[in-house]
Amino acid sequence: MYEADRALVARMRAGDQRAFDEFFKDSAPRLVAFIARRTALDPATLEDIVQSALIKAVRHLASYRGEAALFTWLTEICRNELADEHRKAKRRPAHLSLDEPEAARRWEEMLRAPDDQEPAAQLQAATERAEIMKVLDSLPENYALVLEAKYGDGLSVETIALQWGLTEIAVQSMLARAREAFRQRWQKGSAT
Repeated sequence: MYEADRALVARMRAGDQRAFDEFFKDSAPRLVAFIARRTALDPATLEDIVQSALIKAVRHLASYRGEAALFTWLTEICRNELADEHRKAKRRPAHLSLDEPEAARRWEEMLRAPDDQEPAAQLQAATERAEIMKVLDSLPENYALVLEAKYGDGLSVETIALQWGLTEIAVQSMLARAREAFRQRWQKGSAT
């Protein structure tokens, strides 16, 4: 079902540099977008999480069995990395001394709003993103993944069908059911 993914993994396991280049070029931006939709962490931390996930994936290529799309396997690794990052953040001290120059610089960077956005707009976007992710996380995994692939990653139905080993009609049908499930849960959450 996922012959192209299995072939890519086989080429990487054989040491094919082009396969590694293809893997990183295709996976890294999609994984950054995938993780960014799940958290409000800074871009540098997002890139660190994705880099760590990709390194773990490469180290454990032998464990990829090809029963799911390679990207689906990668998203699971990314989710684990994100969970690890959140656990580490909870263990960090809540208070940093502003007497230390490095700590003061970090706080300044965290508190500075982007020049092109007002803080209220940024807060609204973060709130909406959190609400969307809450609804997506409450959906069956295949619904959440197909919605993210279509609307988060901007993939066409044809591309999703090829990656998942499904027909385009099956993907369209899954998208329709996923959109309806999302709409119902979104409305239910808005009513409370």
